[in-house]
Amino acid sequence: MDDALLLAAAVLCVVTASVHSYFGEKRLIAPVINSDHGVMVRPLAKQVMRFAWHWTSALWILVAAYLALSAQGEIFHRPLLFGIGFFHLAAGLLDGLLTRGKHIGWPLITLMGVLVLAACL
Repeated sequence: MDDALLLAAAVLCVVTASVHSYFGEKRLIAPVINSDHGVMVRPLAKQVMRFAWHWTSALWILVAAYLALSAQGEIFHRPLLFGIGFFHLAAGLLDGLLTRGKHIGWPLITLMGVLVLAACL
């Protein structure tokens, strides 16, 4: 297990979560919520959308904590680490493909997956 790769992935998770939360709120969530079109006319839809967006960022912080603890030897479960790596790699590549590389997050998500999978070797 390569601890440095896990720590790098953990830092990348925190950076990605921060960028996701801040820029997502400014560039996507706030404009959509303020549009009052379609389902966004409902207050519940606005609340759920904002909550779900930032919940995703919070989950990345949780993944970062798990990766950091794994790097320190506090927690270790290779299948879970492999799953984190595989799904980040797959999600990052799919994001890059579907957005034709225009979404700023796909390289970060892909790199997280690569780092975690490489650490598992």
